[in-house]
Amino acid sequence: MAGIFGVALRGLGMLGKRSARKKISPTIKSVKPSVPKTKSEKLKSQLSIAKQKTKASKARLDNTIFRINQQSKRLKGDK
Repeated sequence: MAGIFGVALRGLGMLGKRSARKKISPTIKSVKPSVPKTKSEKLKSQLSIAKQKTKASKARLDNTIFRINQQSKRLKGDK
């Protein structure tokens, strides 16, 4: 019973210390978002998003094909 209270007191004692906040780098205050303003910038942004989505879907498809091939090889080996 006394051990539980000791652990709880140590945990609450750490809440009072603010040393964790001081360890954050003071040079990084915020990061400004990249918002396209012109029509060409918007189209470039949409193109890069579409490229990334295509890469992701191709990777998913490749992974699915790989899994199917591996499973078929494993099932053929069991016979």
